[in-house]
Amino acid sequence: MKSINPAMYIGVVMHTIITLSFFGDPDYSFLAYFVGAIVIANLIGIALIAANNKKLGAWIFLISSAILVPIGFIGAMGARKILDEEKQKEFYTNN
Repeated sequence: MKSINPAMYIGVVMHTIITLSFFGDPDYSFLAYFVGAIVIANLIGIALIAANNKKLGAWIFLISSAILVPIGFIGAMGARKILDEEKQKEFYTNN
């Protein structure tokens, strides 16, 4: 779990709080399900990163977080950092 950036955890927690805040109001129930789907995509991304499929997991997390502008940028930055680290690792192993 060391490879998962802490900003990603912060993003998931914030998305979950947003989702839970929408569930109480029937006027915003669609938003609760929409943001809830994003939380599920975030968790899938984290699970893939933990399962050592860092690129796919980081991309899933990045795309799903970027949908929630501006609050999603915190998690997206964490996922972007993982992608940059993987790119550096590939560069140094190929040269």
